[in-house]
Amino acid sequence: MIIVKLGGSIITDKTKYKAFRSKETENIIKELIKIKDNFIIVHGGGSFGHIMARKYNLPGKLNKNSLEGYTVVHNDMVELNIKISNLLLKYGITNIGIPPSSIIYNNKKNYNIFKKYFSVNIMPVSYGDVYLKNENYLGIYSGDNIVYDLSKIFKPEKVIFFSDVDGIYDKNPKKYNDAKLLKTVNTDFKSDNNDVTGGIMGKYMTMKKISNLGIQTYLINGFYPQRLNLIDNNEFIGTVV
Repeated sequence: MIIVKLGGSIITDKTKYKAFRSKETENIIKELIKIKDNFIIVHGGGSFGHIMARKYNLPGKLNKNSLEGYTVVHNDMVELNIKISNLLLKYGITNIGIPPSSIIYNNKKNYNIFKKYFSVNIMPVSYGDVYLKNENYLGIYSGDNIVYDLSKIFKPEKVIFFSDVDGIYDKNPKKYNDAKLLKTVNTDFKSDNNDVTGGIMGKYMTMKKISNLGIQTYLINGFYPQRLNLIDNNEFIGTVV
């Protein structure tokens, strides 16, 4: 089986509030179903999550303002999750959205429900979202963290991250014309942590942890989902960890 992370940068335009990239997301789904393998999808928040999280200073201490933000961000993420769910259903994939708030509290996580749904051919579709960390603090649990948790449980053959770049570079390719795509990754690349869940450095660290479980981990440009067919081929464009 395969675990797939749909990054917020590819399924949304992160510069515009709640701007869903329906066509790009559907193109990825169409390529995934060609693989003929079971998979679980986790998606990021993009402009459905990060913009309002920053506005309400989330994650943060529980107060009147943060509680309002909690509801706003969660509802926006549910809206995004439903859009992805409907695209999956369009291609005959029955699925169920599972937010972090239903499986995590006080640093305790219970992913048993994922196994139950998976066993009856209902695909779990989880996502980064707000959750109640404890009685005094509202947290954000990223989609990348969920992917790592699920990788430990399901031991997939592959984990595939879709983003809006060709892979991990030695520095930000959106700012530096001489940025080089890394096939062998190290931590000597420049990171612009422009979101509330860690940016590209956080993604790399998650990929490295998954790789340490003995699982092949890939980062692919979601604008070119057909590159899935080139995995483990010399012509593959992307980063393998």
